[in-house]
Amino acid sequence: MAVATYRGFNLKTAASSTDVWQVQIKNHVLSGSMAAVKKSIDWFCDTATIIDPREFSSVGQKKQADGQPAQENFNGFTLKNDTGEANAWYCFFNGRLIKGSKLGLQKHIEAYLLAKQKAEQQKK
Repeated sequence: MAVATYRGFNLKTAASSTDVWQVQIKNHVLSGSMAAVKKSIDWFCDTATIIDPREFSSVGQKKQADGQPAQENFNGFTLKNDTGEANAWYCFFNGRLIKGSKLGLQKHIEAYLLAKQKAEQQKK
């Protein structure tokens, strides 16, 4: 059984597995991956509320990405993704770099174009 300390809490491995860790916070025993358990401890230290490590199950896992760069033209703006990850899209928009998901960038551009169109109509 492996033992570690994190922010004043003792972490132990559950049973014979080295992938599942446990921590006791108040009367609650929480278990999950090391990264998720640490995130639960951080959450408790910052907010005094207990969140199960399963809520942070994606923490510490590698994201699966196809790794293929992508590029798309959307309403005259070039959206690019160099890594293939879902939220790694970027675009130069009115002299500024904006980053996020592809859908988020598209919505931002559409909202700008709609506002610009309304402003032009009001001038007439």
